Amino acid sequence: MKWMQLFVLRMLMQIVHCGKILNIHQGWELFKSELIDSSTFSLWKNSNNSPGQNLVQYCDLQPSLNSKLLQGDALLSRNIIMPTSRSFSKIRISFDLYYINIWSSVESITVYANSLLVHYDKPRTLINQDYPLRFCVSRPFGKSYAEQFSRIDQEISFNDPNLTIEIAHDRASIGTTSEYGIGNFILQVYFCDDRCEECDQNECVLCKTGFQLIRNQCICNPILQFSYFNPDLTCVDECPLNYASDKNRICQPSIVSALYSDLQEDTFNSYKFKFVADKYYSVNQLKINNVGSKSIAGMFSNTDSIIYDDVNLQPAFKYMIKFHLYITGKISKIYPDSIQILFNQFVVAQLPDFNQVQLISPIAESTTVGQAQSCSISTYNHCAQYEITLQVELNELVTEIMFKSKYQLNTPSRTWGIRDFQISKYELISNAIQCSNNCYTCDQSKLNVCLSCSGTLKLFNGNCVSQCPNYTVTIGNSCDDSTLTSLNEKYLLNMYHDMNYYHQDTVICILTLDKCTLVPYSEIKTSYFMNRIILGGYGMWENQQINLRIFHDKLIYKVKVYFNLVFIDSTNNQILFRTSVNNELPQYSMFGSSISVGNQVGQSKGEVVQSVSYVKGFDSTKELRLQLQCIQGIDTDAYCGIYDFRIIVSTCQDNCIKCDEHGNCINEIDTVSQDIDGCKTGYYLEKDTCLQCVSGCTQCTSINKCQACKAGYELKYNTCFCSLLKERIEYCEQTNCFHNCKTCIDTRESYGIWNQNHPKSCLSCDETKNLWLNVNQCSCLDGYYMEGFSCYLCLPTCLKCYQQARVCTACHPGQNRVLDKEQCRCQIGYFQEDNDLVCAKCSDLCQNCNFTKDQCNACYSSQNRRLNADQCICMDGFYESGDLVCKKCPSKCKTCLNESTCLTCNETQFRILSIDNVSCTCQSGYFDQSSDTTCGKCHSSCLECKQNNNFESCTRCPTTREPKYHSNSNVNLFECKCRRGYYEINQQQCSSCADYLNPPINHYCYSNCGDGILQWNEDCDDGNNIGRDNCYKCLHGNSFCFDYTCTGCLAGQCTGCIDGFYLTQEFICLPCNSSCKTCVQRADNCTNCIIYKEDQSGCVMCDQNLGLYIVDSECVPICGDAIKVEQEECDDGNLTSGDGCDQTCKIEPGFECGSHCEKAIYPNILFEVNTSDKKFDKQRLVRIKTDSLVSITGSIGSIFAFKINNCDDYDLTLVDLTQYSDKFTQVFLELTITFKQSVPDPELVCQIINQNAVLNQDGNTFGEKNYMIKLKEFEEPSLLTEQATDGLMKLSKYVLYLLLGFAILAFLLGGLNIFWNLLDALQLVSYLQFFNVSYPYNVHNYFTIFGFAQFDFIKNYLDLETFISQYVNTPDADPKFRDQGYSTVFYVNIIPVLTVFVTTLLTYIACTALLSTLTKFSHSFIYVPLNSQEQSICTFFIYRITRAIQIQLLRFNKAFSSGLIRTFMAVAFDYNLAFFLQLKDFILSDPILFTSFLFCLLAFAVEVKFISMAINFMSKPAFVFKQKLSLDNFGAIYEGIKLEQNPFTYYFNIVLLIKKMLFMLCLVMFYSSPCLQVGFVSLLNIAMALYLIKVQPLEDKDEQYKQVGSEILIWLAEMLILGYAINEQSNSLSVDSQLTIGWFVIALTSCLIIFQLFIDVKQHVGFLINEYAIVKKFFYKLKKMFSGRQPEQEEENIFLKGKRRLGIENLTSQTNIMTNKLRNPSNFKQGRMVTFTISSSSS
Repeated sequence: MKWMQLFVLRMLMQIVHCGKILNIHQGWELFKSELIDSSTFSLWKNSNNSPGQNLVQYCDLQPSLNSKLLQGDALLSRNIIMPTSRSFSKIRISFDLYYINIWSSVESITVYANSLLVHYDKPRTLINQDYPLRFCVSRPFGKSYAEQFSRIDQEISFNDPNLTIEIAHDRASIGTTSEYGIGNFILQVYFCDDRCEECDQNECVLCKTGFQLIRNQCICNPILQFSYFNPDLTCVDECPLNYASDKNRICQPSIVSALYSDLQEDTFNSYKFKFVADKYYSVNQLKINNVGSKSIAGMFSNTDSIIYDDVNLQPAFKYMIKFHLYITGKISKIYPDSIQILFNQFVVAQLPDFNQVQLISPIAESTTVGQAQSCSISTYNHCAQYEITLQVELNELVTEIMFKSKYQLNTPSRTWGIRDFQISKYELISNAIQCSNNCYTCDQSKLNVCLSCSGTLKLFNGNCVSQCPNYTVTIGNSCDDSTLTSLNEKYLLNMYHDMNYYHQDTVICILTLDKCTLVPYSEIKTSYFMNRIILGGYGMWENQQINLRIFHDKLIYKVKVYFNLVFIDSTNNQILFRTSVNNELPQYSMFGSSISVGNQVGQSKGEVVQSVSYVKGFDSTKELRLQLQCIQGIDTDAYCGIYDFRIIVSTCQDNCIKCDEHGNCINEIDTVSQDIDGCKTGYYLEKDTCLQCVSGCTQCTSINKCQACKAGYELKYNTCFCSLLKERIEYCEQTNCFHNCKTCIDTRESYGIWNQNHPKSCLSCDETKNLWLNVNQCSCLDGYYMEGFSCYLCLPTCLKCYQQARVCTACHPGQNRVLDKEQCRCQIGYFQEDNDLVCAKCSDLCQNCNFTKDQCNACYSSQNRRLNADQCICMDGFYESGDLVCKKCPSKCKTCLNESTCLTCNETQFRILSIDNVSCTCQSGYFDQSSDTTCGKCHSSCLECKQNNNFESCTRCPTTREPKYHSNSNVNLFECKCRRGYYEINQQQCSSCADYLNPPINHYCYSNCGDGILQWNEDCDDGNNIGRDNCYKCLHGNSFCFDYTCTGCLAGQCTGCIDGFYLTQEFICLPCNSSCKTCVQRADNCTNCIIYKEDQSGCVMCDQNLGLYIVDSECVPICGDAIKVEQEECDDGNLTSGDGCDQTCKIEPGFECGSHCEKAIYPNILFEVNTSDKKFDKQRLVRIKTDSLVSITGSIGSIFAFKINNCDDYDLTLVDLTQYSDKFTQVFLELTITFKQSVPDPELVCQIINQNAVLNQDGNTFGEKNYMIKLKEFEEPSLLTEQATDGLMKLSKYVLYLLLGFAILAFLLGGLNIFWNLLDALQLVSYLQFFNVSYPYNVHNYFTIFGFAQFDFIKNYLDLETFISQYVNTPDADPKFRDQGYSTVFYVNIIPVLTVFVTTLLTYIACTALLSTLTKFSHSFIYVPLNSQEQSICTFFIYRITRAIQIQLLRFNKAFSSGLIRTFMAVAFDYNLAFFLQLKDFILSDPILFTSFLFCLLAFAVEVKFISMAINFMSKPAFVFKQKLSLDNFGAIYEGIKLEQNPFTYYFNIVLLIKKMLFMLCLVMFYSSPCLQVGFVSLLNIAMALYLIKVQPLEDKDEQYKQVGSEILIWLAEMLILGYAINEQSNSLSVDSQLTIGWFVIALTSCLIIFQLFIDVKQHVGFLINEYAIVKKFFYKLKKMFSGRQPEQEEENIFLKGKRRLGIENLTSQTNIMTNKLRNPSNFKQGRMVTFTISSSSS
């Protein structure tokens, strides 16, 4: 019985442990073993490709060996057909190679496999002498020289169906004596997995059909497929009928019975579930949709759920739940939507959707989610269908199953539906699996780890082998390994016991839970020995040492090393073998204790084998070091080899941190651990490791099998659920959820780097705070927005809003509003009436309107209407027909009254209103064309015509022409010929002959009465002047009757006229009045009327001269003839609208008409806004005035009303500043508007609610009811942004105050030059605000703190622009410059610069005067009366201070020129800005602006001249710059520059000045192109930085670092600002993104200030130490205090130091310096030099 227990123990060890090691060698199999003896020689062919007996010449190696040697040839070849039923990836070729006789140095052996080079080898060069016999008993080849031996062993990638091995003897010359032979050929193949079609090395790359490659294994898809054995493995999407899946997804024979089903018909109208809609957001009232021809229940969304409450699933059974799930839309966030499945209110499964649904369940035996199938549901764009299977084993009754969604709120596209719901009960009746690796039965989790073998195969180490290794005992079909004696023993290595190939580089095997990691070691090759592969062997292992360093994942306290040691060809029996573990004392194996096995290999000496075992215990460790060494000693021809190599380790218990050499635990682990009897409470055993139970579980058997739960948890379905939540979560206490979460997964409060976001760990939300669960975080309900994790009401017009109350994302549908630029505005056709939330409908004629429904501001083009004075009237070419749509006028009308009455005509058609003002007729000189609405032009001779432009088609002639009828033409058409006395000039009018002086004789107009030739002014010419021959003076007697209107003549005078004409006393026919058909004596004396008066007493006089004409026997007025008649309101002589009198002679609104129309003077409203208002300022100040004096009746509040369009939350404060002293006054109101929300486009509307209360001096009231002006937008920052910005501004201000303090200190103590470059950097930052980009709140406010660095503040005190604007209208500068008070007038902008220069000059004058005064004052100390006593110490100090001030003033006066240059360079920014603003916008027409432009050019020329002179000066030799005169006059040009460096350093300050000029050029000239503006400026900064880095022009390294750092930091800030410039065009950045970029800009500029402060402090402290001994002494004492070292002795008399102290220049002792010089009486004049005696008593 004990033996049986030990056998079972060993079997378990083989199953559980050994398989892991053997996986290293899995795949290698012996395929060919040849040339062991002569039986396979004939398979090899020589270079002639013939296997004759002449090739088969043997070399008997030794009599006891059954091994033969095949003689080589120039080419030996062997063709092998590779296996076709199994795939393989590589092969290993090995054989023994013998070199016989002498080989030259160029000869070699090359081995090829299918022409691929496998191996290249050549023998070692030997001395040509005869050796005793080595290998062969006799030499059949007839050679007498020694043989050499080599073992060829090569692994290659190979998968061809045929293998041709070629062994070539290269470079063998004719007659050579060199020969070779081969033997012991072995071919091993690395076969792929059975299901692998193609593999690469150890990895499968292509599986056989039906299998999928997953983690280099060919298996069924573990998620989508099942394994079905029939009898071979087949992958199926669903188990066949009467089969069910086990927990390993293997289809097993089962008994399956259906229990419950719903929604399975193709079309259905009923269902068994109950629908529970989302409390706030459900838009689905349980409808049934269609997918193709089938019905589905849905679509559900938000937190909708469905409940089956009539199920009855009994415990102790297995159930299969199947359904088809339909999902529309795609997720838009990282956290997926999900559907929960609940049993009796407990969440047992979740279906998260990552755009591919997954199924997660803690209680499931098996789950399956089919591949997404496309589907189509009306109204949804994207639809996916999934087949879901959930298999569970219940231990409790289930009476309710719920499907509950957790979907993104307000996402209409995201919905789900269900059909084919079915529950089945099943029972497995078999447990069949198909093993691999020739197993009969195997471990289900590892199909290649055998439990038993079939046939004659033996079970060994989890594998089925043909025979058991020598060190094992065969018991039945198993190989019993007696070396494994306990469960805690494991194999680390088990190698070299058969012909299998073991990877030669494998010496370290780090054993983990499921794999061994291989690590290479030294190149010790393998060889063939006694039908096995051994490590080392003949010619392989001489004196080398193998070091194995093995790491194990568990602690090791004992090791067993077993192997068979082979000594080969030992001559002197002196060879040794050393074995050592962990560097302890080695164990030696001697030759003498071995057992001989005869001569098996090599020379004639016999081989011996010795069984080696090494057992060693030690303190536990995870590292094992094993040394194996062969020691030849004097046996130089002997070799070592080992086989049956095994390493077995004993491991400590899992609960041990340390154990002793016997395995006793010394130090235990208290947490994850294993007792001797198993895992501790709270842990379960899996793969030899104790793993902690899931959260809430105190006792479990696996990850999903709980047996007991912690307090607060409830055991259901073998799982611990949180009792409060009925979900399996870790955080069940629920005592510290985020304050918005009612329940949660963890205690996370918020996340995010820049903006703290709501945690995504909520399970339910606090509805009392207006919150609702949105997947996994709490969102505010519609109508609320979240700020600071609290919900606040949106504007009442917003259905939803985001981050701020006014940023709407959806609008109330019932308010007639639409979303526009984050605002809910009235939709087209509606307007907001007062403060009503619901927009009222505009008139049907208005597309949009304001204030009232009839006050249109847009019209429907589809109605053929246009806007005119807030009214929608018909467009030109259309007329009112009583319908909404205007009808089209006749084609000849431009405008019309109706379809038959034109009001105006198309001038382009050459038409005018007819005399009846109804139709459009052709203008005079044009005719109607039947094919075109445009009139054709008559012939030039016609005044009017018909039909065409032929000269014979005239109907009316010009006054100088008369009709000429043609016999064949229409009586109404004629030709217009020149009248008598007129001649043709081919124009409409003929020219008069009377005007033609001295015409030629052949011209028509030539006349000479009496010449017998009849001319134009002659009736006859008979050559005489006789009156009785009827031709007197070339005239007939009736010569005055030429006119056609005369009906009779007598003596050349008319005696009658045709109708419509009357005869005058001068016998001339004149036309009657248009009202008369006939008349006598005068035009209006009608004898026959066209229109008779009603009483028939006379004619109705309808004369055009009276403004009337006849139309259809009616007298109607002529509109547009400038004659106003009774029927007309006005007549201004034209038919043009807009001049006061319209085309129907009606007075237009806003005009007054008498003899002529004038525009009525109405009072108007004028608005004055504050141009300095910023968009982030809450208040807007607007002044409201009338443009004329008015009388006011009543209060202002009863007359005016004010409102803000596009804004709902604001305050208005009205102040009445009107002076009411006179009857007529000017209205003056001041309105303060305070916005309480952001408004992108506010409009101030002034409504006149009582028009009659305000009248001007003409008695007119306002012409309009509403006046409107657009205000500057207001953008309200969030509270967090305001606080953060204010904090950073305060910090930066404090740093700037420190810098200012150091500047003042530098001015008092010297070293002011340190701060000039600081001023340049701060000025540059201050001008960044002028980039033409819209800055967010944080950047906009932050830049305001740098305004002090500019000198433009002086303009606030010298407002020259207001003075100039009184005389000339100056153009405005670009907005950002204008808002800061800059002008386009050079006079205005140059004031600050001139002020600085004037201040400098006045300072110089004051210093000069003060120097003179102090000089006189100091003389009173130098010369005193002779009898004066010695002076006190106070007098001495006063004198010293006076002298020090004198020296400083003297220095200042001497360096005045250099100071002016320094001043000019300091104000260069403002100087350049002044003239570039002028150059961009100049006007030369005005004298003031013209002179400003000239002075601007002069200033520009001055700067260019200065730069030129500076360059010339800096080109002088270096010694010039060291002269005192140069330092005093021009020192500012090269101040702080290295003058010893290359010439480029000399021009640093000049380059800096040019950079300032170019900076302003880009800033001003490219203002309209923000990207170019910012881009060019940034190039200047980076170019300057590169110049500083490359040239390094500055003498002070700190100043160099400061300059480079400043340029780079500003450049980085400009790169970020460039993003704003790009956003101006793309508008792609959100408000939050702009703020985020702004924080980076602020961070960079703040770093710049702090960096400047740090460097400046360092520089100034260094300056003070160098200049002032007292400061140096102070720091010296500090250093002594902290270091503890004794300082060097200093001179105690501080007045004798050669340094400045406290600003007083120290001189040597007064009593010693001047005494000798003053002893000579000649040195005394009226006084004597004062001497000071300083004693200890003087205080």
